[in-house]
Amino acid sequence: MREFFKTIFRGDGVLWIMILLLFVISSLEMFSAISQVAYKGDNHLAPFIGHVRYLALGAFAMLIFHHIPYQTIRWFYVFLLPISFVLLVITPFIGVQLNGAVRAIKILGFEFQPIELAKWSVVLFLSDILARYQNHAHKIPNKPFWWMIVVLSVICALIAMQNLSTAVILFGIGMIMMFVGRVGLGRISLVCAGALVIGLVIFGLSKVIPDQYLPDRMKSGTWEKRITELFEENSQDGATKTYIIDDDNRQIINSKIAIAKGKHPCGPGNSTQRDYLPLAFSDFIYAILVEEYGLVGAGITMLLYLAILFRAGMIAYKSDTAYPAILVIGLSLLIVVQAWISMAVTVHLGPVTGQPLPLISRGGTSILLTCIYLGIILSISQYVKDIKNKEEGKNIITASNDAENENPKIEEA
Repeated sequence: MREFFKTIFRGDGVLWIMILLLFVISSLEMFSAISQVAYKGDNHLAPFIGHVRYLALGAFAMLIFHHIPYQTIRWFYVFLLPISFVLLVITPFIGVQLNGAVRAIKILGFEFQPIELAKWSVVLFLSDILARYQNHAHKIPNKPFWWMIVVLSVICALIAMQNLSTAVILFGIGMIMMFVGRVGLGRISLVCAGALVIGLVIFGLSKVIPDQYLPDRMKSGTWEKRITELFEENSQDGATKTYIIDDDNRQIINSKIAIAKGKHPCGPGNSTQRDYLPLAFSDFIYAILVEEYGLVGAGITMLLYLAILFRAGMIAYKSDTAYPAILVIGLSLLIVVQAWISMAVTVHLGPVTGQPLPLISRGGTSILLTCIYLGIILSISQYVKDIKNKEEGKNIITASNDAENENPKIEEA
């Protein structure tokens, strides 16, 4: 039986345990946090069952991808990148509204977010190009470097039209991957400075040009509200704070109430703020988790994501070639950085960005792609294991030969 499980569940065993724990947390929290959606339908269990179905589909995809050699996955971006580009371009015109924004398209009755596919394709593309030139005079040549920048910038620009925070996150992860891939800090700094200048120019134009002549995503009102809400403090007589819950701040205020109640956890399924907090099942599910499980549950969840990054770093360190190392870092960052930002927004350490908590929040495309990322990481971890086993086998054979040479058999007369 043990050998059977080793054959089916290959790769890093510790990583498998962490994934299983995130699945358990996701199921428990979604059963509670999805109450707003459940009350609106005839079948109260339907939304929860739908979420579990996506978890099962994600687990199946993870099992498939962790059996595919990473060398095969390497070339997926050749068709994923152009498909992502086309889908991102047409989504604003044929897409359906999701959480107040047009970010998804319907394919055979299922809602699909092209942004998630674009993130995966960009990481595959950057990993391949960076790995190709690791031994090129200790410097990535200018032509492939600028090709990477052009592709990353175009995809991020298209994503920004639908979700600005995701575009910023992907651009930042791209810069980290380039740093890991031995691109000089000078060139990375130059690109970041250029992106900052372009961002400031766009922001300036949005302030000068009247809103009626701008696309919704270029209007500065939403940006300003979210940034100012992060820092402003309403005060009365310089001492007592007054909080007025309205449509602009009710997400953050109700999230803070849920977190404050986490001092005395109410237990699984007993949250009260789930009925008042918008997107309690998605962007703000971490607040419900804190309310029900307190600092212990919040800390364990945070540590699970940190552990995934740590294990990915160990896998990358043990890789004998550049491509799997860069790829595993990029994929793990896609998961962990989004998780950090989602948790930071929930506790009001950052402006509201609309980032779900990977594997825990509701969202079919996000769950499916996150599971694929983890499947690829597990595939690479199995590759690293195979390398280690081969080296140990060679060492055993070498030691055996050395022992025979030191103690030759005495032939009988």
